[in-house]
Amino acid sequence: MKSCKGSLQIPRPRTAMALVLAALVWSITICGGVVPASEWSSTEVHLLHGEGFRLGDEVRDILTLTHASGWSYGSNFFFFDIAEPFAAGTDVYGEWYTRLSLRRILACESGWAFVDDLSFAASINAGSCFRAYLWGSTLHFSIPGFSFCNLDVMVYDNLEDTDITFILIPAWDVPITVGPVELRFRGFVDVTGAEGDRVRQILAQPQLLLDVGHFLGKKGQLLVGMEYEYYRNKFGIDGEDESFPQAMVAWSF
Repeated sequence: MKSCKGSLQIPRPRTAMALVLAALVWSITICGGVVPASEWSSTEVHLLHGEGFRLGDEVRDILTLTHASGWSYGSNFFFFDIAEPFAAGTDVYGEWYTRLSLRRILACESGWAFVDDLSFAASINAGSCFRAYLWGSTLHFSIPGFSFCNLDVMVYDNLEDTDITFILIPAWDVPITVGPVELRFRGFVDVTGAEGDRVRQILAQPQLLLDVGHFLGKKGQLLVGMEYEYYRNKFGIDGEDESFPQAMVAWSF
């Protein structure tokens, strides 16, 4: 979850994000005539409990709603984190990503070598006292054994500052079978460049989860395990680091 609180010294193009989003909407309209129905979708609710947070309560519960869906020319993904959902002082933070697939727009039957697709991407990150715009591209890799492996390469614009920087986001999902046991190793890493008075940040949240639903005849619907949080220079504050495990339950529907 982002804070209210060196970089590329480039004057912020205040209308750039609006233009990117407008272009995406225009492309959707032109390509599809109307906004088409989803080809697939996945929704999950996560409950996490961890001890070791900095800049606030050391012990926290976080309830997360995630949703991903695909349509004829791209995909959408969003999540909302609800901090301390069972206590007073609840805070909400969310991110929304929309992508247009170059492969689908060009009607290519296959990708290029180990790159399966290239998407144009835009995102809004927002909380109670924070907002950032992101735009750039997503590389979709084709790697044996991975359900997916993506790399976002994007411009990152925190509206608190007068400059912009970059963000790199590798994300992955690997199913693992060990005898009768089904596991999932998945997660992401955010590498955000320095911006304003904030130094470079690294946020990693890998997860190792046991598919309990597999034993109940509901494969992939109930996952239990651990998410590890590593946050270097949290919120861009030099030396403010986190590193601890969180217990996690995920329900997919």
